[in-house]
Amino acid sequence: MSVGPVSSQSQNASAAGALGGLTQNEFLDLMVAQLQNQDPLNPVDTTSFLQEMAAFTEVVDLQNVLSIDTETAGVSLIGKTVSATDPSSGQSVSGTVTGVDLAGSEPMVTIGSTQVPLTSITQVT
Repeated sequence: MSVGPVSSQSQNASAAGALGGLTQNEFLDLMVAQLQNQDPLNPVDTTSFLQEMAAFTEVVDLQNVLSIDTETAGVSLIGKTVSATDPSSGQSVSGTVTGVDLAGSEPMVTIGSTQVPLTSITQVT
């Protein structure tokens, strides 16, 4: 059984998308079901389960680090002049970043009165 990236509950929506909808709890449920329903005459090698859990833990840790790095990148832009493309209007927006909203699924930076996703920034000066 191979495992893709999953993470904390706050990131489950994006992580579940990367796993085709599989969340951390669902992965653990599947692993328990696999253990409960294995052939008693030919049990699954415990080494493979330990490897799966180690890989799973590593992916969770990497996902958490990535989230922290993204948030740090957004906050580090406060006070800097940026250019971005407003995805809702397609218009170019330039100005000083006055705030960052980390509550949604991706960080949003505030440029004047406009909020744009961090990923829409095209230039930082």
